[in-house]
Amino acid sequence: MIKEVIRNSNIPKLEPHEIEEAKSFYKSKGYKLKNTYWHRFYKFASGEFHKDYLPLDIFRPIMEPNLNRRLYWPAFVDKNLMSNIFKEFNQPKTVVSNINGFYYVDETIVNETTAIEACNNIDSEFIIKPTVDSGQGKMVKKFKVSNYKTSIDNKSIIDLYKLYDKDFIVQKVVDQSDKLSALNASTLNSLRVVSYLDIKGKVNVLAAYLRIGKPGSDTDNISIGGMAFAVDKEGCLYGKGFIHRQKGGKSDLSKAPSGVPLEGFQIPNYDKVKEMVKAMHPLVPMFKIISWDIGIDKDDLPILIEYNTFYQNIDLQMFTGPFFGEFTDEIFRLGLKTN
Repeated sequence: MIKEVIRNSNIPKLEPHEIEEAKSFYKSKGYKLKNTYWHRFYKFASGEFHKDYLPLDIFRPIMEPNLNRRLYWPAFVDKNLMSNIFKEFNQPKTVVSNINGFYYVDETIVNETTAIEACNNIDSEFIIKPTVDSGQGKMVKKFKVSNYKTSIDNKSIIDLYKLYDKDFIVQKVVDQSDKLSALNASTLNSLRVVSYLDIKGKVNVLAAYLRIGKPGSDTDNISIGGMAFAVDKEGCLYGKGFIHRQKGGKSDLSKAPSGVPLEGFQIPNYDKVKEMVKAMHPLVPMFKIISWDIGIDKDDLPILIEYNTFYQNIDLQMFTGPFFGEFTDEIFRLGLKTN
């Protein structure tokens, strides 16, 4: 994939000394770097070379399984279980959930009729999504209900349920912060926050970025046209905005779809976002690195949307640079260990 992106985008080669620096760095960690395609791509995207860029073909097959225990995945990240695992934390209101074909309302198994009535009796906008595999916004849809008919192709509620078969969830759409809604009102514009549970048992926020949805879209995913902007430790946006894989991933954007300038934009209550992540991560210690999706609700408080433990996206290096920081040596030691 990365070779094709480099070829199609005519991405310049690295300097010989840069190739040597990258290979020497990985050699010092006990790993032979077989190629520098990802270093080449990230330098092109960010405009800066760093020897410790993390290639996806090292992170996904080697580091992620060493840092996070696959035994617990995907059961622990089933979105239907999140309300129990993180029950003390702000989350969207669940209206109906389906687990292995069983309907639940208010955490109780109900029949199909009750599951239908649960949506029909609420005057609200809903979002429906798979709970086991909804990567890149797949099958995530907003809808309203009127007299048992949904706004999705005028399908009945039960026909919509059957479209998802089993393992899905229906939640009320989050009323987001006015400030974030001003960036693009059609989507919940969420933060992706990466945290690391270190060997001393302390949770550290490694990096974060804000995702802003494409106008008219139901989700803020970068892969379907949304944009992303790096967030600093104080919660301010900085650097350049990016649209995923547009011209090889490089597209400088200084304004949100609504026209609001992004450089220096302050995320409301960002300290509370970090506090929330640091309080949640120890509840799932089998995963040392987690990518959290956090929204900001109408009261400017963080709200947990979901969390990711495998097949995590590390493209944030395009605009944050290498993000392990002071934990680079520790994480590489753990992540590149041989069993």
